[in-house]
Amino acid sequence: MGALGWEIHRPEKLVIVSGVGIFDLEFLKSYLQGMRDAGVINYRKLFDLHPSDIRFSAADLQDVADITRKNDAHVAGPIAILIGIEPPPLVVDMAILLKHRIGTARRFRLFKREVEARRWLASEPVLSMGR
Repeated sequence: MGALGWEIHRPEKLVIVSGVGIFDLEFLKSYLQGMRDAGVINYRKLFDLHPSDIRFSAADLQDVADITRKNDAHVAGPIAILIGIEPPPLVVDMAILLKHRIGTARRFRLFKREVEARRWLASEPVLSMGR
């Protein structure tokens, strides 16, 4: 696993965010711009963040929730967050807090195992961007 980044898998309509590095608000904003530029906001998203260093302040976490809720909510793809089998307590706390702040505005779930995350993502439709 290399540096933190993302891969777009067009045949599966899937974006995978993974790697080792700092996952913070700056990275997230860069990722979102990349998704807009690539025209894949509606794709399914798998965030494999368990090997990453997640750094969000309380204000950052609220910004992430706001961005996620507002990001083309009518067409945005589902988000699966992979936290791993034995995630650090801080990661679990942040993931649960983010899930609660996002609420039902987005299709968003947390998973311990990748196979479960991929199964759920495959069951979720990719909505048309209307283009």
